[in-house]
Amino acid sequence: MKKYLKNERGNGMLLVIVGMLIASIFISFMFFDFFNVFISKRISQTSADAAVLAAAKEAREIYEERYTSAIESELEELRELFEDEKEKAEEDQDESGEGDEGEEPPQDEDSFLDSIIKEIEKKYREVTMPPSLREWLEDPSTEIDPVEALKYFYDNDELNSMACTAIEGDMERIRRAADEYAEKNGADRNAQVQFDQSKFSIFVESEKDGSYVTVDDSLFEGIDADASATIKRPKGLDIACD
Repeated sequence: MKKYLKNERGNGMLLVIVGMLIASIFISFMFFDFFNVFISKRISQTSADAAVLAAAKEAREIYEERYTSAIESELEELRELFEDEKEKAEEDQDESGEGDEGEEPPQDEDSFLDSIIKEIEKKYREVTMPPSLREWLEDPSTEIDPVEALKYFYDNDELNSMACTAIEGDMERIRRAADEYAEKNGADRNAQVQFDQSKFSIFVESEKDGSYVTVDDSLFEGIDADASATIKRPKGLDIACD
C-alpha cells in the first residue's frame, strides 16, 4: 500500500497532461486574438477606403457648388451688360438710319452681335469670349461649357483660391460623409479626416476597437488603418492649393 502511494509516476504524467491542456487552451486563445486583430484590421482598412472615397466625392461637390454659384453670378452680370450694350447699339443704328440716303446700310445680325461682343470684351474681360458664351448671349437656352466660362471669368489663382477655400471652410460636411461610410463598413470611428492642400486630396484614418480573450481590451488602442484619395478635378482645370 505504501509502495503504491509513493509511486509518483502516474501523478507526474497527469500533471504533464493537465499542463499541456492548459497550454493548448492558452495558445488557442492567442490564435483567436490574432485572428480578431486580423479581422479588425481588414475592417478598418475597408472602412478607411470607403470613407476617403466618400469624403473626396463630397469635397468635389463642395467646390463645384462654389464654382456654379460664381458662374451664375458672372452670367447675370454679363447678361445685364450685354442687354445694355445691345440697347445702345440699336439706338445708334436707328439714329444712323435716319440720316442721309448715302449712309451705309444697317449691319447684319452677325456683324451687329460681333460689335456688341467686342465692346463687352473691352469693358468686361480683355480676353476673347469663348464660343459657348457667345451662343448663350444670342440664345439663353444654350448650354454653357462651365470650364470655358470659369477660364473666361477668372484666372488660375482665383480658381484655385475659390476651390481650396470652399473645401477648407466646409470640412464638417466632409467629415460627416466620411463618418457615415466608415460606420457602414464596420469601423467604430474615424480618428482623422484631413484635407491635404499640397496634394489636393483627402486623408482618412479609421479605427476598429479590438476584442481580446488573453488580455484586457482597455490595454490596447483601436486597430487603425488609413487611406487617401485625390479630389477629382474638372477636365481642363488643374486646381492646386499651394
